Amino acid sequence: MKKRMKKEALVDLGNILSEHTNFETSENYKTLRTSIMFSLPKLEGGKVIGVTSAIPGEGKSTTVVNLGIAFAQMGAKVIVLDCDLRKPKVHRYLQTDLGEGMTNVICGFVTLDDVIRKDIRPGLDCITAGEIPPNAAEVLSSQAFTDIINVLKTKYDYIFVDTPPVTVVTDAAVVSKRCTAMVLIVKNNYTTFDMVDEMIRRLKKVQAKIIGFVMTSSDSKHSRYGSYVGRYKYKYGYKYGYK
Repeated sequence: MKKRMKKEALVDLGNILSEHTNFETSENYKTLRTSIMFSLPKLEGGKVIGVTSAIPGEGKSTTVVNLGIAFAQMGAKVIVLDCDLRKPKVHRYLQTDLGEGMTNVICGFVTLDDVIRKDIRPGLDCITAGEIPPNAAEVLSSQAFTDIINVLKTKYDYIFVDTPPVTVVTDAAVVSKRCTAMVLIVKNNYTTFDMVDEMIRRLKKVQAKIIGFVMTSSDSKHSRYGSYVGRYKYKYGYKYGYK
């Protein structure tokens, strides 16, 4: 427990949007917000936007939290869900406790209203991951999870879902079936072309709708976030091994 608390204390909150965020980063997220809005069809109910990456360390959790903040800033009703049930981070970036969350509702221990953190940022609600389960993919593929998403779609305009890296575990592919669209995170000088190909292949296999990519850690000297792009055109020599 002490080791876990120490790790959580090391989270860098400097990348989370606030009144101190530099102009370029703020504008990049506004551009991303506009691109996502125009990429989604007009549908009844809330739009569920899943965010994933190929491997850990590409900035997906930071991005999903910042997207939630950016959309809330325009007056939309927004909630962020932490569905990375293996290594949840959303609660740390939003400076709240893990507590009871998604898994507790899915397993029927509490109600949905019990776990929604209201106005954790102005206009932004969230649901943390909750207790870490031994069978994350099975939990997320349950009818109870689908029911939760359907209820939230009646309450919110936008639902942003953080998921685990798609080439590491199957969870993101499972969650993508419940999403209106998927946004993929790639990291400059880190994510390889082959990783992107594999990420797309796995999501297309379950017929996920991919609307674009976000490049993090751009070369800009003022910002760590690149613009929303329609396709990824770079190839890097980074090799990743996962056990």
